[in-house]
Amino acid sequence: MKLDEINLCNLSQFEQGCPQEVFSLLRKEAPVWYHPRNADTPDDEGFWVVSKNVDVRELLKDHVNFSSETGRGAREGGGTTLFDMSTDMAPGQVLAMMDPPKHGDVRGLVNQGFFPRTLSLMEEHSHTLAREILEALRVPGEIDFLNEAAAQLPLYMICTIAGLPREDWHQMTAWADAAIEFAANDPESDKEALMEIMTGMGTYAFELIQKLREQPNDSIFSHVVHATIPGEDGNPRSLGELELIRFFNLLITGGTETTRNAIAGGMYVLLQHPDQYEALKNNFSELANNAVEEILRWTSPVHFNRRTACEDVEFRGQLIKRGDKVTAWYPSANRDEEVFDEPFKFDIYRANANKHVSFGYGIHHCIGAALARMEIRIILEEFFKLYGNRKVEALGDLTFIRSNRHQGVARCRIKIS
Repeated sequence: MKLDEINLCNLSQFEQGCPQEVFSLLRKEAPVWYHPRNADTPDDEGFWVVSKNVDVRELLKDHVNFSSETGRGAREGGGTTLFDMSTDMAPGQVLAMMDPPKHGDVRGLVNQGFFPRTLSLMEEHSHTLAREILEALRVPGEIDFLNEAAAQLPLYMICTIAGLPREDWHQMTAWADAAIEFAANDPESDKEALMEIMTGMGTYAFELIQKLREQPNDSIFSHVVHATIPGEDGNPRSLGELELIRFFNLLITGGTETTRNAIAGGMYVLLQHPDQYEALKNNFSELANNAVEEILRWTSPVHFNRRTACEDVEFRGQLIKRGDKVTAWYPSANRDEEVFDEPFKFDIYRANANKHVSFGYGIHHCIGAALARMEIRIILEEFFKLYGNRKVEALGDLTFIRSNRHQGVARCRIKIS
């Protein structure tokens, strides 16, 4: 492959997971590379591709030169997707697409709910949910581990944290799936149908907001509904309806989609390495934390996040102009040969597995990182307790969704004998 043959907007190549050979070439020959526009690039324009671990970190922590919104007005739209999103849809409205100071104000409203200290109080409840999910599997038999197990625990946990009635939990997966598919910007998708589904999620959020205003509870979302942040005039203000709806959408989507992909991908790769599967099963307390980090490095559930250049800026020897789209590619950073020895080898003993950037970096480091780590660890622990004495094997290859935005697992078939 040559540089002029690369097309990161051809979504078909992502159906087998991240095309790592492309990024190996980029890291070697063009770590900061301008992807030219072609028939597939959104908004009929090119974008910058940042592929090395150190550069991805540098880009993500520099919120002065690189914006998660519109580049301080450098573009009419913006956000963290490759295609420009309008400012009434996401940039400036969604936590992941906010710049300081608003980002810090809104994030501060919910930070405490995701602190490890707070999550430790939910540990027993998490184990109970995981056992409930795993005990419902058809054993012995063949199952889709993604949808029958991996997707369930993150869904149950985020719905618990958000304070949603249990009878409503089942609705969240379809809504989150629609949001992820919309972000993929796949020309083969039915955008009108996706928007209709997402509108249903917005309607649910609006009705929930009204209920919480009348009857507050101790959930994170209720806290956000009743909290205030500094307004542009310096006086405190409540979040508006649209801001609250967008926050709810992000909470549910972010809390369900990415972690389920790490759990499914983690189980699959462990089954591909029987010696490590057995070692983790037999020495779980000793190996679990490092195994979780290696699973996160290996699976890299998010392909990229985008920023918009606020000014002309030189970055690693390249002149990036005001308004340019700049993308940081996580799976590439997580296979960087200068950071990880034998990066294409899965190794739960890896000493520096936590150097991955699967949760991002800088002020937008994933707010649910501690929750995701806990969920991966707990469902593996409960799986070994229930099925550790059974034969477990992967059936076929992992299949992925058509997206260069999220490395979403479509199916993970396993057999438990």
